Amino acid sequence: NVTALALLVPGEHVLDVACGTGTAARVAAQYVTATGTVAGLDIDPGMIEVARSRPSSSEGARLSWHCGSALDMPFSGGMFDAVLCLQGLQFFPDKLAGLREMRRVLKPAGRLAASVWRTIEHCKGHHALTEALERHGVDASAARRPFSLGDAEELNRLAHEAGFREVNVQAVVKVIRFHSPRQFIESLAAGAPSTRHALAKLPGSERGVLVDEMAASLQRYVDREGVAIPYASHLLLARPQPERYAGR
Repeated sequence: NVTALALLVPGEHVLDVACGTGTAARVAAQYVTATGTVAGLDIDPGMIEVARSRPSSSEGARLSWHCGSALDMPFSGGMFDAVLCLQGLQFFPDKLAGLREMRRVLKPAGRLAASVWRTIEHCKGHHALTEALERHGVDASAARRPFSLGDAEELNRLAHEAGFREVNVQAVVKVIRFHSPRQFIESLAAGAPSTRHALAKLPGSERGVLVDEMAASLQRYVDREGVAIPYASHLLLARPQPERYAGR
């Protein structure tokens, strides 16, 4: 749990970068309680609209939602005790600039907790999907994009270059369950744009064949309850280095 690893305590001020519909921000709000605050930032106005529409717990922190770029955040320097970024950094057009902005808005004793997928070979469902799509002549580059920052050494280097210290990159594996390979495909077809658009390129007449190929590829992960697919992430934990990187 990335939010738990951020070691949030009551009264802290937290920023969730690339917050999407606000799931992690709401979890953070429970950790910092009503004495703290949580801000969610996302560049997609649709995501922010959904986040604002969802009810908040009366026992958690006050939540605020902001539509804006992670490369130029609408916050003063040193505002936050912790910055979260869950599965967002790999999509930034300038990852180093995004990390520098996260460092800028952190207090000197603050901390960053971020997650990115490892390379696609370690995320078995998407790996099987992209290989199947490419066998059918479909350009699956969009479906590979979420895994583009999967190298631990690159992530470590970027964090240090952005002005972080005590950088720790660790690999974790999470098992994601589906009732069947078909349900897995359907969830991707209705999910993130990167995979949805790749699947949309496949002619409808070939969808059944693709599902059969996926079922064969994922057979080793099938059990009595359906299919349990391992996905591996890198967790980045770090603290700002204010001596070298003061101000903006």
